[in-house]
Amino acid sequence: MIPKATNRLIDKELKKAQSASMIVGVISRDGMEVESYLHDYYEGIDPEKLLFEIGSTTKTFTSTLLTKLVTIGVISLDDSVCPYVPEFKQALTYQGKEVTFRQLATHTAGLPKDDMKTIRQQIKQDPALKLNPFQQYDQAALRQFFSQYRPKKEFGTKWAYSNLGIGLLGFVLARIVGSSYEEAIQTYILDPLGMKETYFSVPNEDIHRYVKAYTKKGEHIPPLEIHGLNPAGGLKSTMHDMLTYLQFQIGMKETALGESITLSHQSQHIKAMKGFDSALCWMIDTPKWATYPIIQHGGTTIGFHTYCGFIKELEVGVVAISTIQFSFSRILKVLLQHDGLINTNIANSIFQHHLQQKNR
Repeated sequence: MIPKATNRLIDKELKKAQSASMIVGVISRDGMEVESYLHDYYEGIDPEKLLFEIGSTTKTFTSTLLTKLVTIGVISLDDSVCPYVPEFKQALTYQGKEVTFRQLATHTAGLPKDDMKTIRQQIKQDPALKLNPFQQYDQAALRQFFSQYRPKKEFGTKWAYSNLGIGLLGFVLARIVGSSYEEAIQTYILDPLGMKETYFSVPNEDIHRYVKAYTKKGEHIPPLEIHGLNPAGGLKSTMHDMLTYLQFQIGMKETALGESITLSHQSQHIKAMKGFDSALCWMIDTPKWATYPIIQHGGTTIGFHTYCGFIKELEVGVVAISTIQFSFSRILKVLLQHDGLINTNIANSIFQHHLQQKNR
């Protein structure tokens, strides 16, 4: 399932990197396959059981909680969020129109990506936060931001990626169900899907399974703590759990969440980045070589890059994680679209292989 061309691509990337690890997993009708390329030795631990940060792929769990509440009739996508957070009404109203759940889940609420003013102040006070910049950004900071923020443009007109928007979405959904966001994800998503090794806070007895990530200078990067923005990027998981997650996304396993999962995949007919449409937190990639759409989401933290994507029609899904630190020139090439993200390139090579197999 992982072709030789993909292995060559992985080897090429790791040779250019320093102190880096990579784990690639594929799920298909042929089963589950995991390949690992680890810088450190984890005695007695199967690679599929190692823990890593999934970053912004967490947003797809938040959108599934949203669609769960939609499918059981608690809310509608085009409902205003203001009745649930009346204290933020001024931040979420522009010329008489209020932000909706759909706009938060599609990054069209016109919100900034992050509250950089507060984060910079926190790092200035504690420079150690450079390797864990969201550690002190708690729900109090999130509430403070929305108590002061005032929109300057109409909602629903332009896609602009926002961790703050998804953070707020998770905050609102948790208030609706009457629990913390973390408890809501555990109850409504992780438990029903049997994802027993996916956490916001990794238990102390499992921390030895956490993949080690390093800066380009070889300094160990501490585990991510994101607190107030957990809905946007706080989950840690294993390859086994994430491939299980993809089995449910593809429809290879049945779940009571099936209708909610399907709704989260539906195109919202909003152009996101070049070549992408927006679903509800998921992104729909339509590269020229692909006969079918790729539904995916990536995630980047200080230490990890994660890719999670699938093609329903081929019944194949890919999860790829790496701790490779990008050089400035590589970042520039990605921004100019002269190169792709490492994990995306690897996933696409696997999808292309499966597409070629299907067309033979």
